[in-house]
Order: sequence, then C-alpha cells, then structure tokens
Amino acid sequence: MRSRLRGTLSATKYVLIMLPGLICWFVLAVWPHLEVIPMAFYKWNGYSSNKLFVGWQNFEMFFNSTGFSEGLKNTVLYVFFLLAVQTVLAVLLAIALKRNTGQNRFFRTFFFLPLVFSSVMVGLTWGYIFDPNLGMLNQLLGAMGFGGFESYYWLGEPARAVFLVVLVHIWANIGYPLTLLTAALQGIPQQLYEAAQVEGATAAKQFKRITFPLLMPTLLRIGLLTILTGAMTFDYIFLLGSSGYANDYDTWAVSIYRGLAGSNMGIPSAIGVLLGAVLFVIFLIQFVVTKKVEDSIS
Repeated sequence: MRSRLRGTLSATKYVLIMLPGLICWFVLAVWPHLEVIPMAFYKWNGYSSNKLFVGWQNFEMFFNSTGFSEGLKNTVLYVFFLLAVQTVLAVLLAIALKRNTGQNRFFRTFFFLPLVFSSVMVGLTWGYIFDPNLGMLNQLLGAMGFGGFESYYWLGEPARAVFLVVLVHIWANIGYPLTLLTAALQGIPQQLYEAAQVEGATAAKQFKRITFPLLMPTLLRIGLLTILTGAMTFDYIFLLGSSGYANDYDTWAVSIYRGLAGSNMGIPSAIGVLLGAVLFVIFLIQFVVTKKVEDSIS
C-alpha cells in the first residue's frame, strides 16, 4: 500500500514539475495553430473586431487561383527533389563515414557544420552566388573557360530554380539525416556482415539483404521529416526568389506568407489548414508503414 502511494506521489510530482512548461507550450504553440482552423472560415483583415463568416469561400478562392496549381506543382517538385537527392546522398555519406575514425569524425563535423548557420544567412549567401550579374558561380564558370554564363540567370526557370533551391537546402541540412543514418549503421551487428562474407555475399548483396532492411525504419522516419520540412520550407525559397519578390516557384508555404500581406487573413489560414491536412494524412500513412516494417524486422 505504501509503495503504491509512494509511486502515485512520485508520478504526481513529475506531472506538477512538467505542468508549467506544458501550459506554456500549449498556450504559445498549440493554441495559435488551432486558432487557424476557425479563422479559415472567416473574412478578416487581421486587426478589426468585425469578422464575417464566409464558410468555404476562402478555400474556393484559393482553389480557383493560380497559386493553388502552381503552388502544388512547386511543392511536389520541392519535396520530390529534396526526398530523392538528400536521402540517397545521406545514405552514401553515412556508409562512407560509418567507421569511427578520426578522419571520418572530421568529415561528419564538416557536413554537420552548416546546420549551425542561420537560414537567412544561407539564403542570402547563395542568392549572391546565383546572381546573374555579380554572382560568383557565373564568374567562376567564365574563369574556367565556359562561355555563355556571363549573365546566366540560374533561378529564371521554375523547375530548375526549385531544384537549385533544394540543393541549397540539402547543403545546409544534410548533417541531420547523416547523423541519424550513421548511428543506425553503427547499430547493425557486425556479425551479420561477417556471416554474409563467409557465405560469399558481395558488398551489393550485403547492402540489399542486411543494410537496407535494417535501415528501413530510420529511412522512413527521415523520409517523413524530409517531407514535412520540404512542404513547410519558406526561408530558402523566399530569399532566393529574386530577393523575395518573384513568385514563379512559390510553394504553398510561401503563399501563406504572401497572403498575410493581403486584406483577408482567411485565405492564408485556409492554405495552412489545407497544407496541414495533407501532411497529417502523410503522417498517418508513414506511421502505419513504419509500424509494419518494425514488426517485420523484430
């Protein structure tokens, strides 16, 4: 009886310790996000006390605008490029830097270092590099003897611009998936590879039969984080988009910000609700798939 009472008091103590932080988190983080949902059904300028209920009108206005189709295309392209390139590159780097040597630790730190830089600094720096007139990239290609790049506008075509912005995103954030995959690789028992070598399995077969299946749970989690991060990316796209004024390759996340400059806060709220609903469905699918994969491994 005393031990049960002691356990209850101990649990209550931890709850009371966490309660102030949980309240602040709910009030400052969760509640403002929940407030966006009812706001999507109102027409409101953001400061007036008068709110006009318009139902689904904000969603219809967004569906009928060019921002819906163009933003959807750019968002899908951004997420696809980011997921494909970053995942493959992170796996290759993790395999190359798997061994815990001094040289590998240096390169892990080297790839992780851009994560400490401000995204604004990264965006402005790479915007200068891609600048058609004063950009370092055009000057470097010209100095190497490649003609036709004196005033080449790298971000002038939407699909190419999205891909280049994705490369900047990967350059700045590759350290995070690399760290997770390196830890996952080091957690695979070495005895499995030794047994495979005894049986004559090649490196490709070892990766296919051992490494890839055991990395799958980590890859699925990284994939979910990559999709969420890519769909909600704002800073790199906005800063590299001709100093923030071009919208040829705006994603839905950037459209939310641009909508805040308008006279109806309901439209960016509707975009946010729609984007959140899509990402929530992706999260549910990923959760089910990850659970099945983990159960099959265990």
